[in-house]
Amino acid sequence: MPRQRRETDRVKIHGTEPEADAIKVQEFTNEPVFVVITQAFCKNGHNLVGRSAEEFDGFPGISLWVEGAGEAGEVVVSAVHGDHSKRGKEFPKGTKLKIMCPECKTELEELTNCGCSEQGTLRKIYLTPKRTDAYIIAVCDVWGCPLSRVIDSYEMFSEFLEGNIGEDADTE
Repeated sequence: MPRQRRETDRVKIHGTEPEADAIKVQEFTNEPVFVVITQAFCKNGHNLVGRSAEEFDGFPGISLWVEGAGEAGEVVVSAVHGDHSKRGKEFPKGTKLKIMCPECKTELEELTNCGCSEQGTLRKIYLTPKRTDAYIIAVCDVWGCPLSRVIDSYEMFSEFLEGNIGEDADTE
């Protein structure tokens, strides 16, 4: 089954190969290049990729424990960058969330304000076991906000802040 195209026209690939082993630049015949996260860690070192059987385009998802609006549950998000698919617990769009490691229930650390219309905060998911800010995924703690980023060597290598992506994004 061919991979579905999701936001690939907005993904920019860094000029060099990523340094973190957690980032895989995947190429398919006759299809665009895309970025896959192969490992991701909470601040206590628990790997969040592949904890569940959920897969997205054949790649294991990133598991998170999410609480908000009086509800809680595991959410598995796609590890394919630019794919906003997720499975598991659902929340009303715009709900401010507490995002945690599903194993130790430690809240993901703050990075900075998101800039989305819901006043979200970007939270860190580390891409290496060393857990350095040089290699992170930054995810917003507002349900439905698509303004995530991957940071490699302290540089933005995928950026979703151009245009009005929040209005047009498929956030399922």
